[in-house]
Amino acid sequence: MRVILITLGSMLFMAGAAAAHHSFAVHYDPEKYISVSGTVTDFRFANPHGIITFTVTENGSEKAWRAETNSPNLLKRRGWTSESIEPGQDITVEGWPARDGTPLIRVGKVVLADGTELLGQGGRPEE
Repeated sequence: MRVILITLGSMLFMAGAAAAHHSFAVHYDPEKYISVSGTVTDFRFANPHGIITFTVTENGSEKAWRAETNSPNLLKRRGWTSESIEPGQDITVEGWPARDGTPLIRVGKVVLADGTELLGQGGRPEE
């Protein structure tokens, strides 16, 4: 009986953590859609979400930004590879900003310098 209770408790805890992790509206503002341009410093094509780190220069000062993508599995279906974005590339990221004002954006799409568009979240957030 104790093993069953521990197992059920663990499953409930993990389900709650998974739901919290995937809640778009908790972390990002679905009412705002912004565009940020900069130079890529790193691209992590890994689970649970890919992360693009890039430097934005505004008024002569540099600021490090992060852009969160979907999982690599979903990105592959949208044409991304681990080499789609590389350090040194100039990019424009469009998407939803972090609610807390940190330099973080959920990717709607990434536009490369040559005009190539890589779809991320797409037109509306996924829960």
